[in-house]
Amino acid sequence: MIPEHLLDTVYLGDVMELMAQLPDESVDMVFSDPDYNVGVRYSEGRTYTRSFDEYIDWYIQLARESLRVLKPDGNAFFINYPKQNAYLRVRYLDEACYDVQDYVWVYNTNVGQSSRRFTTAHRSILHARKSKENKFFKDQVAQPYQNPTDRRIKERIANGHKGRMPYSWFYFDLVKNVSREKTLHACQIPQKLSAMLVLSCTQPGDVVLVHFGGSGSELEVCRILGRHFVSAEIDPLYHQMIVDRLSRGRIDEKYRLMAQLSPQAIEEQLNLIEP
Repeated sequence: MIPEHLLDTVYLGDVMELMAQLPDESVDMVFSDPDYNVGVRYSEGRTYTRSFDEYIDWYIQLARESLRVLKPDGNAFFINYPKQNAYLRVRYLDEACYDVQDYVWVYNTNVGQSSRRFTTAHRSILHARKSKENKFFKDQVAQPYQNPTDRRIKERIANGHKGRMPYSWFYFDLVKNVSREKTLHACQIPQKLSAMLVLSCTQPGDVVLVHFGGSGSELEVCRILGRHFVSAEIDPLYHQMIVDRLSRGRIDEKYRLMAQLSPQAIEEQLNLIEP
């Protein structure tokens, strides 16, 4: 059993310290969106960048401990840039898991342009399964059939099928600086993407381990969907933002990025939005 004081709360500290307190095979899903080790600066200029080899060693340790606390029929999702996930998969996950799938999150972007290569506009999502009998609920994420008038599709609909399984690439816009979801946090995953992953493999009452509390967006998704969560956040400012967000049921204006910008900066941010 997960200690009561850790359930549906955010641990202030390192996620490895949090997982050390969790029993073996105690969570139904792992949602991991770590720092990508590309020099992002967080509150007060903090950065967690290290050498690539050190990062991969840490990433493997994170995945190893995640699989320890994941139930045999559970699912783990690791979101990162393709290179980082490739190393995690080859050096650890492929041997440690029954199966690993590599999905793609595709998005539009105005940054990262280069004159010597194509622009990176996707991230890798590794889906790790501990066993063949992992829980997965197609009907909770089914998408409309593209050809509903086809005879075979009509038969499937008549037999109760609610739609097709989503393909292995997902299109969701980045969380723009003027988005309703956007907070002071430097990196956020769209809540529609988080919700799809949570719905795909959990039921109400299940426990989701969200490695990094961040802006609290995934924790809000869990609460809305009726899932329990366990999470950690090492940054005191972000931790307080999450606590306030969950207690009030909304993002306080003081934590919104746009509230911190001058009118000129706001106009500059608006100019970055895709038409």
